[in-house]
Amino acid sequence: MNHKMRGGLWLAGALVAGAMASGCGASATTEDATTMVSQAVEASADSTDAVEVSSLMRGLHAVRSDAVEGFHCDASPDITNVEVCGKSLPATVHLEWTECAAPMRPGGGGHGGGRGDGSRPPPPGEGTGIGALSARGAPPAEGTRPEGRGRPHGGPSSGTVDITYTYSAPPNCDGAITQNQSVTFSISRTDGEGAVSKVEGTSASSAELIGDEPPRKKSTESDVTRTLTDATGAVVRSVHLKGATNVEFSSDTPPVRTLNGFYTEEFLDGTTGAVTLDSIVRPPRNVCPWPTSGTLSRTSSDGQTHVLVFGPDCGTATLDGTAVEMPARGAGRKGRH
Repeated sequence: MNHKMRGGLWLAGALVAGAMASGCGASATTEDATTMVSQAVEASADSTDAVEVSSLMRGLHAVRSDAVEGFHCDASPDITNVEVCGKSLPATVHLEWTECAAPMRPGGGGHGGGRGDGSRPPPPGEGTGIGALSARGAPPAEGTRPEGRGRPHGGPSSGTVDITYTYSAPPNCDGAITQNQSVTFSISRTDGEGAVSKVEGTSASSAELIGDEPPRKKSTESDVTRTLTDATGAVVRSVHLKGATNVEFSSDTPPVRTLNGFYTEEFLDGTTGAVTLDSIVRPPRNVCPWPTSGTLSRTSSDGQTHVLVFGPDCGTATLDGTAVEMPARGAGRKGRH
């Protein structure tokens, strides 16, 4: 069976695929639950790594806004700096935005379609050479329209991200500087029917700065909740996640991230589960919207485990040894900046 993974985020697709592995008749409830988990993890990771992914730690004059949602959506972030051992380093970062489409990405722009400069994006896949890829890396047949394209992912987003840094320097600034980071985030999306998806939580991270380079490794603990309410404001579903990840950043600008981690999950009805990330390599989103290697495992409350292996190319993966098709990217709506 060739499974087609729905969802607007790579982790959404991965976890949904795991839920669907038990058969084509897997319940919508299970699929919705795994999608909730994936989006909570994704929002937490991107909020926590926003400064590194946007290349702000490199002191660049132009922040790379297309690699992370917060900097794409807030064109004028509030940033303060502090001098540590003769270096100007970020002290606080405040991002705030409303009704913003996500950064343009290859193959249809991810779950958005706007650009940081407010211009209209090109048609999905135009100029990227990627378009919609099957699990084996094959482009769609000429003249066909990939399934799922043009479908918005939850509507535009609104949110706030507050990042605070403290630094501990060794005597005489001889050696690595310890960087401690705390993040509070709240991001919501409203669809055309008035349903609201909200992800909010906190994370605490630590890293070492050596010389003039940005951090190469980062350890993070996260506590995040994702809630879905209907148009009347009634809670339809929710999931609470707690866990930890270790992230390694490459020397590229913006960096490639390698993630390892583990999360526990608790749903509204009290059921639990676990998600494990093993050496998942994530290029910048404007390069490839999916991981290019690594494995993701999800163990559900009934004890079933499924393993998704990414790579070796952009858009390729196998689920329990069977090729799967990565999700097409729906065009989003233009946001206000």
